[in-house]
Amino acid sequence: MRTILKWALPFCLLLFSANAVAQCAGTDNMVTICSKDADEANKTFDLFTQLGDNPTLGGSWSTNDPANFYALDRDTGIVNLWDVKNSGLHEFTYTNTCGGLTESAVVTVTLGGYPGEDNIDGSADACGDDNSVNLHGYIGDETDGKFQDFNGVWEAITPEAAPFLLLNYFDAESAGTGTYEFTHTVPAVGSCPSRLVTLLLEVQRPANPGIGSNLTLCTTDDLSGYTNYDLNSLLEDEDINGTWSEGLDTDQLSDLTDHLIDIEAIRDRHAYGTFSFTYTVYPSHAVCDINRTKVEITILPTFRGTITAPNFCVDPDKYLVEISDYDDTLIPPDTYSVTYLLTSSNGNSGETTSLLLNPDRTGSFEIDANLVQKNVTTTLSITSLGDKVCPDIQVSPIQFIATDPIAKVTDTCEGEEVSVSLSDIFDPSFTRANGIYDVNYTITAPSNTETTHTASAINFTAGSATFTIPTEQVTETGEYTFDFEVDNGFPMECDISDTAIITAIPEAIQLDILVNNSCNATEIDVNINAPALSDGEYIVTYEVVSQETNAVLIDNTIIFIGGTADYQIDVATLEQGNYTITVKSTQDDTTPCRLLFNFEVNENFAVEGVPALPEAEAVQTICLAAFPSSVPTLQDIEVSATGEMMFYDTATDMDILPIDTELIDGADYFISNIDPLNNCEGSDRIQVTVFLSDPEMPMLFNGNPTFCGSEDPSINDLSSSVASSNTILWFETATGGTALDTTTALINGKSYYAGTEVDGKCQSSMRIEIIPIVHQLEPATLEFSTLALCGLDNPTVQNLRDAENNSSYDVLWYDTPANGIPLEEDVLLIAGTTYYAESFNPDTGCMNPERMAITIDLTNCEPEEYGFFIPDGFSPNGDGKNDTFFIPNIEIIFPEFTLEILNRYGTSLFKGEQNNPAWNGNNGNSTAPNGVYFYIIEYNKEGHNPVQGRLYLNR
Repeated sequence: MRTILKWALPFCLLLFSANAVAQCAGTDNMVTICSKDADEANKTFDLFTQLGDNPTLGGSWSTNDPANFYALDRDTGIVNLWDVKNSGLHEFTYTNTCGGLTESAVVTVTLGGYPGEDNIDGSADACGDDNSVNLHGYIGDETDGKFQDFNGVWEAITPEAAPFLLLNYFDAESAGTGTYEFTHTVPAVGSCPSRLVTLLLEVQRPANPGIGSNLTLCTTDDLSGYTNYDLNSLLEDEDINGTWSEGLDTDQLSDLTDHLIDIEAIRDRHAYGTFSFTYTVYPSHAVCDINRTKVEITILPTFRGTITAPNFCVDPDKYLVEISDYDDTLIPPDTYSVTYLLTSSNGNSGETTSLLLNPDRTGSFEIDANLVQKNVTTTLSITSLGDKVCPDIQVSPIQFIATDPIAKVTDTCEGEEVSVSLSDIFDPSFTRANGIYDVNYTITAPSNTETTHTASAINFTAGSATFTIPTEQVTETGEYTFDFEVDNGFPMECDISDTAIITAIPEAIQLDILVNNSCNATEIDVNINAPALSDGEYIVTYEVVSQETNAVLIDNTIIFIGGTADYQIDVATLEQGNYTITVKSTQDDTTPCRLLFNFEVNENFAVEGVPALPEAEAVQTICLAAFPSSVPTLQDIEVSATGEMMFYDTATDMDILPIDTELIDGADYFISNIDPLNNCEGSDRIQVTVFLSDPEMPMLFNGNPTFCGSEDPSINDLSSSVASSNTILWFETATGGTALDTTTALINGKSYYAGTEVDGKCQSSMRIEIIPIVHQLEPATLEFSTLALCGLDNPTVQNLRDAENNSSYDVLWYDTPANGIPLEEDVLLIAGTTYYAESFNPDTGCMNPERMAITIDLTNCEPEEYGFFIPDGFSPNGDGKNDTFFIPNIEIIFPEFTLEILNRYGTSLFKGEQNNPAWNGNNGNSTAPNGVYFYIIEYNKEGHNPVQGRLYLNR
């Protein structure tokens, strides 16, 4: 406001001076034309003559409305108001240059609306099948060049039309036939009144040829009932005044009134095909179109013939199925898409493939061998030749079988019977053979000698049988070929054969080791017995290995040609210890029938090999708690020994106690050891006395101690619930497990078990159960983080309840994020202060220390609700009354406000805000005189615009 006052006078002087120098564009003007359509001169309305003052020619015209672009001649300023199709305010700008300055002036035309012309004489028609009738097309006057405005509003006067009117489009199809009344109204503009026209629209009934359906028959159908077929039966809901027409090949309709045809005659003439007939209906009014419905009668060809399929041997990917004697008068030769079904005891399968029908009435198609179940009777059916062939397939199914007879002859060693198994053998009835059959077979020996034999009375079960070929029929070694034929079996073209190898058995080698003393050996003998070889030497190796270091201390190789041999190994140089002697030989031929390829013998021995005495504490205490589901046995005595330990009842007893012998409290046990590497036992025994210990469990004081979750209770807090003179340990299980750390957090309702321990070693086998109750409380939740209130209402802590979510706990309010004292309900809230909500359960006395914060905004005041006003004056005369210009409550309602006071010359005298809200009537160090002053207030709050006003200072 200050800027406006400061520069208003100079600007007016400048504007006056400029207008005095030149007005070559003229000045702005406004024109009102209410009935543009009443005067043809409005088609050539001259805007230039409407400019004020004295504009000069030579400028150009423009418009800011693209809809008026072509109605305006930009050179002459002539505008065709009949071509302006929207009522309202239209601005046209004239721009001219003179004296080096470019000026503009605006002619504003207030243009009243033109709604078009009434159309109520019955000439407005629409067809009942039109769902989008443009009503504008009925009220224009294009002959005179008048066009109704496009910003008018259409309304349905006839109530039944209202649901089907959208803007200027009417759904005549949904409304149905009848006469409907509409109005088109253009709004009032300025002083120009609203205008309307009326339209009576008659919706004419469209021609309805009905809904057609098609008829499909087969060539082989009995069509005697179709010799006088009524085409009207293929229509639904049609007008009865229509006529039928037909294609070129039927010759069934005699004239336009005929609707009966002979479908049997069509079939007899054409055999098969698709024949069309058309029903035509003319409308009762020219506004509607001629409509037609086409129906088709299809006579499908029929496949009639015979299929043949031999029995197949499993091998190819496809099996050929042949067609013979198909009826070519019912179906033409061609390639068809055939769908076949294979049915067997193992299920169904099938696919669609190509069927070729030849002109000579033969045909064929292939079936996928992978779809045929092997060795079971399969039924083949043709189910379809596609939708262009009659679904009544007049071809009988056939049965066939795809066999895969298998013979397996097992490789055998020389001198053994040969095992034979036959499977998937069928009898003539297409079923797997069951019963007694003779099997003829031919053996071709490695020397190509053939012999024929018969295995009589072989019992077959479900197509399978086994038998053996005697050893006397396979006297050679090498590969044999075996061919089989089952007497009275299913005639198959498939071969039933297999090969087998008869392998000679090689001779073996024998090794032996003799040690004179296994605990303190001094000499070792090696004995060998081997067959003589014609193709090489035998190699026998021996070695002595230290069991402690795995080092080979003695090794040697013996080479000889068959027979027997004896060798002595010198072990006198070996030091005290345990050893292993190994003698081995490898037979390196590859004959499968060899029973042993690698020959090896081992024996452990020792030099001075008696083990040292075991070591153990003479008295041992064993805790029974370590055995919750069993009792301690000999294996629980702690003993350190070389080799394996042996337990005895006495120092001289020779009966070894079983290792699972249960211990007896206070009993004595005697222990010796044996070295498993050399099987040498120590000569002495040690004695161990065993005591069994089980401390008492703690005494229970409180089985269900109660805690608050906010206190973070731990195992240590359970100590007051039990008592014992021994150390107390806590566990998660009644038996076993590891002791819990005392800092382990407690879980509500979880069982904890207290046991005792003596001297840090022995724990009690019994434990006492404690189930603590830990009251958990979820933290408080708030609906929002900032609460907007009005400080003029003096809100208190009670108002903070509005921010609380519904919950099962109480809420305490604090003005600190931690600690502090809960605030009373009547404590006044402070603007900008953050308050904290803490959940509290008065029943358990527990709280959740996690606090939720909310900040208070006390500026949520609607001015009109609190009588907010701006004074229009004040009297700074020092009488204590109205001495300052102060706006009551502004610092609360608008805390970010700014206030500026200006004199009538636009000079700023005072700037105020939250911390300095009142003007005392001074201008700096001087006193402002009585008079009118101006204020500018910026509220700086969303939804409240700055205000300007004046006030009166009167001392």
